[in-house]
Amino acid sequence: MTQDSSAGRRILVLEDDETLRLVISRALTRAGFDVRATASPSSAIERMARRDADLLVADVLLGDENFLDRLEELQHVRPDAPVLVISAQTTAATAIQAVRGGAYEYLPKPFDLDDLVDAACRALDTGERAGQQRSGANPFPDLVGRSPAMQMAFRLLARLSTASAPVLFTGPDGSGRASAARTLHRACKPGSPLIEAGPDRLRREGVQVFAEARGGGLLLRRAERWDDGIQDLVLEQLGQMSDTRLYVTALADVRTIMVPALFERLAVGHVDMPPLRTRGDDRLRLFEHFLKKHGRTDFAIARDAAEFINAYPWPGEVAELERTAARLAVQGDRGAMGLAALQEALTAPVAPGTGAALEDAVRAFAAARLSEHSHDVANDVAAIVDKAMIETVLAHCGGVRRDAARYLGLNRNTLARRLTALGMDSVGEE
Repeated sequence: MTQDSSAGRRILVLEDDETLRLVISRALTRAGFDVRATASPSSAIERMARRDADLLVADVLLGDENFLDRLEELQHVRPDAPVLVISAQTTAATAIQAVRGGAYEYLPKPFDLDDLVDAACRALDTGERAGQQRSGANPFPDLVGRSPAMQMAFRLLARLSTASAPVLFTGPDGSGRASAARTLHRACKPGSPLIEAGPDRLRREGVQVFAEARGGGLLLRRAERWDDGIQDLVLEQLGQMSDTRLYVTALADVRTIMVPALFERLAVGHVDMPPLRTRGDDRLRLFEHFLKKHGRTDFAIARDAAEFINAYPWPGEVAELERTAARLAVQGDRGAMGLAALQEALTAPVAPGTGAALEDAVRAFAAARLSEHSHDVANDVAAIVDKAMIETVLAHCGGVRRDAARYLGLNRNTLARRLTALGMDSVGEE
């Protein structure tokens, strides 16, 4: 929408933060809208009922009041007026409740003012509503995040909550795909059962799984492991699921191993759950959330531990982060939680003979050095690995450096120089 076409279009801004209210009003005014503002939810609803504005931009938390609880009232007095919801409550619950309450769009704080202007233009241009029914339920405990990637996922969940098409959830193992599917189902069909099945159950029970889910929801997990028989079964059953909402989880590359006809039917709706390592400070927010979930409410996280949580790549994704938080919640010491306790809780048994233990140890060490603001992480890691490797090889060779050098692919002089650099001059013998 151009500024000329915006002229005369009236927007009411509901925001109790005076500075933000002024910033939003100025941005919309510069875009050519006729802007009014208030800090009172009751005043906003009264003014919308009087048709003082064509669009409402509303914050969620206004003093002690949650404006989402009044969306139904606003819908009653102005069903034709689109609402843009802005919120610092960056959870799937807020996004879904906003859209199902009738909001045209949900924008998490902090947002780009250009995105707000664009959303206002679209709302007033099309008059489309993102939803007319509202669920009073709020059962979305584990989807938390302010990162752009998670906010995109929340917005997609909100939009899909008003549809009935199948939804494919992709992302790494442990990234929260199934949790997102359960969240969406509770929003779409509150109170209805959700049947879940992995490849083994599908192979064992076949059509019975689909029959059991009829009228509710069906969550089919790990689609990347479906053999040809399972794919044929799912494709055949899709035509008989008009009253059942279907959700599927898979790795991101599932398209390369699934027959195209099935993939296109399942991915009508698609939500990609981002890897935890891309979610920035969400890692610490999730960690605190899971501590509370598992009964630890009296915690304080030391700065070095907090920085480690946000630096560690969490190869096991959200599942690993929750498991670590749960350990500390259940068996950790009371009081401030330091780096040592966190790293101890993070340690998990690894099968001998695999590279996973070394890889995880390197990740943990690198993350710890980053949390200590080291600017020489590569050399720090290399020194630790070299020292452990050389000590092990020397022990195997009875301390004879000549023999150890052969195992290490070095000549004796190079090994001697490396021992000196590592402070290991006294280790082994010539």
